[in-house]
Amino acid sequence: MDVKGDSPRVHEMLAVLSMGQILSKGRGGSHHAARDYPFSPSSDRTADCSVIRDAAIDTSEAIELAPRIWWVGSLLPGDQFQCHVYLVEQGDQSVLIDPGSALNSDEVMRRIDSVIGVDNVRWLVCSHSDSDILGALPALVSRGLHPDAAIVTHWRDEALIRHCGTPLPYWRVEEHEWRLTLEDRTLRFVFTPYAHFAGAFCTFDETSGTLFTSDLFGGFSDDKTLFATSDAYFDSMRAFHEHYMPSREILDHALEQLHDLPIERIAPQHGLIIPKRLVASLMDQLGQLQCGIYLLARDDPGLAFLLAANEAVRDVVDTLVRETNFSIIAAHIAELARHTLGAAFLELWAPAGATVLQFDESDGFAGHRADPPSDVIDGLAGSARTSESRMIIPLHPLDSDRMTGAAVLGFQRAPAFDRPTLAILEQVTDLVEVGLEREILRRIADIERAEWHEQAIHDPLTGLYNRASLAEAARRLFGLDDRNAVGQIAALMMDVDHFKNVNDSFGHPMGDSVLQHVANSITPEVRLGDVAFRYGGEEFLVLLTGVDKVTTLAVAERIRATVAASVDDQPSVTISIGVALRLPKEDKDSLVERADRALYQAKTGGRDRVVVAE
Repeated sequence: MDVKGDSPRVHEMLAVLSMGQILSKGRGGSHHAARDYPFSPSSDRTADCSVIRDAAIDTSEAIELAPRIWWVGSLLPGDQFQCHVYLVEQGDQSVLIDPGSALNSDEVMRRIDSVIGVDNVRWLVCSHSDSDILGALPALVSRGLHPDAAIVTHWRDEALIRHCGTPLPYWRVEEHEWRLTLEDRTLRFVFTPYAHFAGAFCTFDETSGTLFTSDLFGGFSDDKTLFATSDAYFDSMRAFHEHYMPSREILDHALEQLHDLPIERIAPQHGLIIPKRLVASLMDQLGQLQCGIYLLARDDPGLAFLLAANEAVRDVVDTLVRETNFSIIAAHIAELARHTLGAAFLELWAPAGATVLQFDESDGFAGHRADPPSDVIDGLAGSARTSESRMIIPLHPLDSDRMTGAAVLGFQRAPAFDRPTLAILEQVTDLVEVGLEREILRRIADIERAEWHEQAIHDPLTGLYNRASLAEAARRLFGLDDRNAVGQIAALMMDVDHFKNVNDSFGHPMGDSVLQHVANSITPEVRLGDVAFRYGGEEFLVLLTGVDKVTTLAVAERIRATVAASVDDQPSVTISIGVALRLPKEDKDSLVERADRALYQAKTGGRDRVVVAE
């Protein structure tokens, strides 16, 4: 990667550092995922992952990896932390390896049912105690496992697993010579402590040569592929193990326990399934990996940041190409800032038309209108501001002085970085600015469309909906009402009594004030689901939902009485109201016409009253 160590931004950052301040930005969270792969299954649901041919894999159903060894997981869309679940088919003694996440438990159970049936699952192997393994247990228990179902685990894991409240008994691997004998095979349990949990272990099926490794050999992946096809998968493994494995010594010890096993395939809980031809190579590369990244950072605060920042530059580029949702990019930036810079929070601010948008974790970086504080206002004007715990970084497009926005990093304790680190930060900054600029352009277009839409459907004088929006509102409300056995919609047609006299005696501005008074009398009576319209001139229409005749008349009387109450500096006025309760399947025109006829009766009957249509 080219480092722009002599760029103006780096000089600016160094100048701030010389005053004991920091000017920094970053990004983190996700990692580069392995690519899709083609394979040719030997049957509809069987995948020989040792020989991969040019065809697409269908991950919508259970996949047989080897005789009676099934992948029954479910790939979560957009999740880079896929949680795989495996089934060893053994009749009513079947084994579920790492039951998985609560997020896809229903789909996992459906796939188990397609193979053997959830009620035939006798053993649930839990390699450690994290929620990505235990989350599905309550759903499985509720669904109904084998009557003698038990959790297969290590005693150290059991001490924590029991706190999830699952009533299943425990079968400790260390109390059964680390083996579970089944119908046509034996499962051997291999102790790999602290990788990444104190009681962690792997499960090896001696018959098929399948090694279920839980976190070992895991990686970040996407929802489009299941099998590793080349050594390139190690990039995903690297990012995963650097953070999850405590130290190189612990990882080496775990690999040593697995080294002599006759492995045909590796089935990790996260990442991609590894065929035999890649096992030796990936195991060797993993043995050379420097992990325990947070321990390393204790002695070298810049090391963890440099590792993550280099990865972040590649990943942000990939994200910008793939994603149109800026909140994903911003969330990655926040995670990097938190874990490598030690930032307590990240905010992004940007002007969008006449307003200013704030992007932060309160709404998942979706962005909302907010009033920026004074230091952010300075940042939006191009001035970098720093304090003991808060840094304001102006953002602008590449090679441009035009401001895009400002980033705010909050720290409990200000960190320090050298020139190379700041140069890497600049690479990330440039990419963030591209993403933010694209997002703001999109937001401005959305705001303009929303304003145009509001202007098109609202009456500018009263703020109520206009008559042109009646057809769409009625279509939506009547469609919902048609599902009810008895109609629950009522129309209130209103007219200001002697309104012409108001205009003639006091002028049109006073007439406008009277119409606003009527609208203000209607608005408090309009609940969520109701809609009020200025129907035309001095006429108003309200569609009430979820009401009966008694409720409708009460609403109408309250509106009539509120309008009749005197208002300072305004002539007293009254309104007449015609009410029609919607008949089964009655259309808009018919309902409004009946309400209008009732209004006519109210007017001819003396005004300032409510009349219900027959």
